[in-house]
Amino acid sequence: MIKINALSFQYPQSSHKVLDNVSLEIPPGTLTLVTGASGSGKSTLLRCINGLVPHFSGGTISGQIQVFGFDPIHEGVEVLANIVSFVFQEPEAQFIFDVVEDEIAFSLENLGVSRSEMGLRIDEVLHQLHLQDLRYRKINHISGGEQQKVAIASALVTRPKVLILDEPTSQLDPTAADEVLKLILELRSQLNLTVLISEHRLERLLPYVDRMINLTSSQTVTYGLPQDVLHSMVQVPPIIEIAQKLGVSPLPLAPEAFPNLPAGKFPSVSSQSQRTPIEKPETLLSIQLLSTSFGDQQILKDITLDIHKGEILVMMGPNGAGKTTVLRSILQMIPSSGNVIYRDVHLENMGFSEIIQHIAYLPQNPNDLLFAETIIDELKITLKNHSRDINKDNLCEFLGHFGLEDKGGRYPRDLSVGERQRTALAAITVHNPEIIFLDEPTRGLDYQAKKALSGLFQHWRKHRKAIIVVTHDIEFAAQLADRVAILERGKLVFSGSPITAFTTFPAYQTQTARLFPGTGWIVPEDVVTDTDQNT
Repeated sequence: MIKINALSFQYPQSSHKVLDNVSLEIPPGTLTLVTGASGSGKSTLLRCINGLVPHFSGGTISGQIQVFGFDPIHEGVEVLANIVSFVFQEPEAQFIFDVVEDEIAFSLENLGVSRSEMGLRIDEVLHQLHLQDLRYRKINHISGGEQQKVAIASALVTRPKVLILDEPTSQLDPTAADEVLKLILELRSQLNLTVLISEHRLERLLPYVDRMINLTSSQTVTYGLPQDVLHSMVQVPPIIEIAQKLGVSPLPLAPEAFPNLPAGKFPSVSSQSQRTPIEKPETLLSIQLLSTSFGDQQILKDITLDIHKGEILVMMGPNGAGKTTVLRSILQMIPSSGNVIYRDVHLENMGFSEIIQHIAYLPQNPNDLLFAETIIDELKITLKNHSRDINKDNLCEFLGHFGLEDKGGRYPRDLSVGERQRTALAAITVHNPEIIFLDEPTRGLDYQAKKALSGLFQHWRKHRKAIIVVTHDIEFAAQLADRVAILERGKLVFSGSPITAFTTFPAYQTQTARLFPGTGWIVPEDVVTDTDQNT
């Protein structure tokens, strides 16, 4: 059992406590979901359980923690590593080795596992996570989602008593996320594993959890059964939003658990979402027969796609389908064949410095773009590189669009993952590019932050920018897409209406679409009743 009593913690140089008088008990063999707004202390709470806080973070801590008889506050990470495995929010930051097999083996070597046993365990976890084909691949040559699965494999291979995962599905496609969660459930049953998961995409986790912990920015903590905790939450997934709107009780945790609704409750005529295609779209970027290979492995094959002015195109597909490669190939960062034409100019005839004058690119890992001392300095560097005028007052106002208006003087790498994501996004767009590429921009963002981000995208759309969003976040994609492109194994298998994409492709159906088949509804805002229509 994990027992936390009167736990409080404050980081060095901070003026307030991140955790304040937290007390709860987590039974063995349970799966507990830790949720709350960005910056509410979720990651801090998890890191207290294995001793990273305060032994590596520093700071002031009080209260008691017991983890299966061990005391992480006094015994630290070295002792707790034997029973607690941790998968961090940024898996790429925790890798030691270059090759997948070596990285997974490293965890076992630290525990002194024999070579013969090591081989059996590695075989087993590779098979469980469908990573056999990646066994000898270099980690920096696989996708972000595949890296996330490797990090999870490295944690599971030690067979811990407690498994802690911080945003474990943030870069996984829906099918892969479901496979990983089901595997964790199986291991929990087989090994009596106690699992704690911090996750913003509650719609993915709710069907599996036994308990929930909700933290707020005011340091209040609610702990209990999921239905009980959800009643006290402001930010909830679509299924809960719909259930509350319709007065359904108890709250269903999955579409399959939603009760049959009374006949006549909804209009008899199907109602499509209120989205209409852009009339006479103006093509800014034309991609023609784009193909890319690494060695003898073909990653992209004959991708043909137009990017229109004033349109948000969402690109989806399984991990390793080639979505990031499409973006990087367009930018001429990866050798490829075919044509990419921007306003009648072939990009292969432009230098990279000229290309990024017109096309901004936010990669999956925002740390790749952050190296200045303050957020304001990040913006100044971009403007200087693009030979633009610098006005500090304008920059502070610009940061307000990203919810960073009070953080301009902060060191970017001290920010939360979500804040770093927004900082990087501000840095790549401050020079007002015409086209914006975003690779997994909702990583580390709560529902409120994603809503604000969606609002920013819509603001850009009104100003006639062209936006490509690569994401596995189906519910977010359904909120903002004007058009959806789906890739599978390097091929474009669909390009068209979001209503078609999110209702007819099983892997990409939103919770709303699953609840109301045949209506064309894809987000909670689409749901109307006869009463709504009459009023």
